[in-house]
Amino acid sequence: MRRFTRHITLLAVTLAIIATGAQSFAPASAHAIGQELLSLKDRVEVFEEVWETVYEKYYDASFNGVDWRAVRNRYRPLVEEAATDADFYVVLKRMVGELRDAHTRFHTPDQRRERERLQAVSTGVSLFEVEGKTVVVAVEADSDASRAGVEPGMIVLTIDGKPVAERLAEARASVAGTSSDRAIRLRLYRMITDGDPGSTLRLRLARADGSSIDVALTRRIVADAAVVTERRLASGYGYIRLTLWKSPVRKDFKKALEHLRDAPGVLLDLRGNPGGEADEVVKIASLFFNAHVSFGRFSKRSGKAIYLRTDNDDRVYKGPLAILVNEGSGSGSELFAGVMQELGRAAVVGRRSCGCVLGISEFKKVKGGGELAVSEYGYLSPQENSFEGTGVIPDKTVELTISDLQSRRDAVLEEAERVLRAKADTRLSWRR
Repeated sequence: MRRFTRHITLLAVTLAIIATGAQSFAPASAHAIGQELLSLKDRVEVFEEVWETVYEKYYDASFNGVDWRAVRNRYRPLVEEAATDADFYVVLKRMVGELRDAHTRFHTPDQRRERERLQAVSTGVSLFEVEGKTVVVAVEADSDASRAGVEPGMIVLTIDGKPVAERLAEARASVAGTSSDRAIRLRLYRMITDGDPGSTLRLRLARADGSSIDVALTRRIVADAAVVTERRLASGYGYIRLTLWKSPVRKDFKKALEHLRDAPGVLLDLRGNPGGEADEVVKIASLFFNAHVSFGRFSKRSGKAIYLRTDNDDRVYKGPLAILVNEGSGSGSELFAGVMQELGRAAVVGRRSCGCVLGISEFKKVKGGGELAVSEYGYLSPQENSFEGTGVIPDKTVELTISDLQSRRDAVLEEAERVLRAKADTRLSWRR
């Protein structure tokens, strides 16, 4: 078995990250003031380069059942119809979206710069569908949203003066294909709040008592780096939250786990974690094993494979583990949770994950400053599961409710603690 040696990036569409993951169709700031950088000849050249790169490198020779040659013929005339660079980038996004793959995507120049700078654009509030309604599901601390009185569980009535249904319909008309229905919903709800830094998002929200509140939130640039937080719960269990699998986060994760090594159980919160680097996934997984353990393999369409396995003698924690996931848990988070579940090393609690698990080795920059990511690697777990499209199915499913959001109740965390208590007197097969 060949040791994992090549860096593979695993980054999926989520609620939590910038438009580079969401494939927003909002115009780039340069184009908003009429600065066109690409001539028609340039656009044709970029279009052909994007199409050819996918044709040569895409991991699946069948292109997910898509006739890729026919796609080129359909989209080539649209290049000449594009009035602006922004319109042209929409054409590219839609074209690669035909593959229904969250990892294969095109980034505008602004989106590329945000990714490289580890930055995101945020209003301080996250929206998603809960019980058939558009609801505030999270509010960042020390943000314009929190200071304006926005709270989780508030129902969104209008966005920039338009009914939510209308804004969603506008976004849906522009959205490119992606890996799963969950990924599409994530993308839609990101798109309806997306915009340039410094611009304003206006929301009308309904409180729990039925009264309404109008807020104007400035879109600001925020850090998008990997963060580890840890604490000991009142139950005595340890809690660790990981936001991204980005180097060198394993160092902070190891310290957090060492602080909790005496805890009777640990809860690892990967909700909203979109993925990151496969090497970080395997290095962190090594902290839970005392032997080489297979974590599956990535394969190119040529058949060349890269095998993943944990390191030997790196274990820091041998107690019970519960992993918290939701539809925003993508890619590397799904790889970690899915394999730990297969091995019996952890229970998974929450909601089915994104279903966005493929590998890209690089971002290819093109003329004009945009970039293309192509899924060059398919993934299979030790039990031959791909997780792409299907996601990781929790051992215990806990649905999100408006009442829980309004009361600040974390039902997923509560259920995960119950799962750990149930394991307390059980001798686990994975202990070695």
